[in-house]
Amino acid sequence: MFELGSLSSEVISFSISFILFFLTIIFWKKLGKAKWNYLLGRVVLLILIQLVTLVSIGIAINRSGEFFSSWNDLFGIRKDQTNIAIEPKSLAQISTEDIKLAKSTPGGSLIVKKIITGERSHISDLVYVVLPPKIVERLNANPSAPTIGSDYQVIELFSGYPGVPQTWIDSMQGIKTLEKLERQGKIRNTIAIIPTINVFPRRDTECLNFNSGPQVETWLTSDMKSFAQRFLGIDDRPWASIGYSTGGWCATEVAVRHQTQYSKAVSMSGYFKPSFVNGVSIKEKKLLTLKYDLMQTLNKSQTQLKLLIIAGKDDPVAWSVAQKFMTNLNSSIPVTFIPILSGGHNTKTWIRFETPAFQWVNDN
Repeated sequence: MFELGSLSSEVISFSISFILFFLTIIFWKKLGKAKWNYLLGRVVLLILIQLVTLVSIGIAINRSGEFFSSWNDLFGIRKDQTNIAIEPKSLAQISTEDIKLAKSTPGGSLIVKKIITGERSHISDLVYVVLPPKIVERLNANPSAPTIGSDYQVIELFSGYPGVPQTWIDSMQGIKTLEKLERQGKIRNTIAIIPTINVFPRRDTECLNFNSGPQVETWLTSDMKSFAQRFLGIDDRPWASIGYSTGGWCATEVAVRHQTQYSKAVSMSGYFKPSFVNGVSIKEKKLLTLKYDLMQTLNKSQTQLKLLIIAGKDDPVAWSVAQKFMTNLNSSIPVTFIPILSGGHNTKTWIRFETPAFQWVNDN
C-alpha cells in the first residue's frame, strides 16, 4: 500500500502533513504553558510537520522522475537476485508462456520482464524487452513457434543515476512515443532493450568495467546482445543506443567502444567522460579515465559510428561538455547536434526530444 512510487503513498504522506499542521494550530495554545513537557510537545510537532512534508515532497519528486523503484532501492538495500535469475544456458527463445506473462500496453506493444545472469559479466539483474505491435501480431499468429521475423530495428535505452529502467516505459513515455511513430509509418518496427544500469546499490558505476570489480560495460553490451539473440532470435544487425543524463554517457560510451554492435548513439543532456561519485579509488579513477577516453578513441580510428547530441543552455553542465566535446572532435566524425531551446535537466525536457531522437536513429 505504502510503496515508494505509488500515488497512494504521495496522497497519504501529504494528508498526514496537513493533519499535523492543523493539529498544531488547534493545540498550540494548550501547549503554551512554560513547562518543559509542553515546550517539547511544540518542538516535536514542528519537527514532525517538516519531516513529513519533506518526505512527501521527496515521494512526489521520485514519482515524477522515477529515480528509485522501492524503499529498499532508496536505502541501498537490494535482494540478491542470483538465485532467481535465468542462467545463460537455461535461457530459451521466447515462448507462448512468456507472451502470456508479459504486460500489454494500450498501444499494442508487449513488455517482457526478465531477470537474467549475464553470460560474461555474471551480473544478475533486470532487463525489459519491449516488442512493437506488428511483431506482437506476428508472435500471436504463430503460437506454436513464435518468431519476430526480420523487419525490425533494435534500440537499447539507458536510464540515469539514480534511476531505473522503468522510467523509459512510465514517466518518459518512450514506448508510447515509439508506438505513435510506428503507427504513422515514420520509423520501422522497434525492439527496445532496457537493461538495469545501476546494478550495485549506492554505487554509480558509470557503465564501466572495473579492474577489480563489476563488469557493467560487459553486462550492457555483449551480455545484452547474447540475451537478445537467444531470447528473441535477433541477427547481427547493428543496434542504436539512447540515454539521458548518466544514460547519455552510457549510450555514447558503449557505442564508441563497441562499434561492431552499435552504429548510432544518442546522448540527451549527457556527458563524455566518466563522472565518478563514490566508491572508486584515486588510482582506479586515473586508470579508468584513460581507458574510457572517448575523444581519443574516436580521433585515433576511422569510424562509421554516428552521434546525435542533444543539450540546452538551461542545463549549463550538459551544454558546456557537449560544446567542448564537439569542438575537439575530429571533423570527419559525423555528429548531429540538436539544441534544447528551453528546459533543464529533467524528464519533462527529454520527453520532447524522444521523437526527433527516434526518427534520427531510424533515418541515419
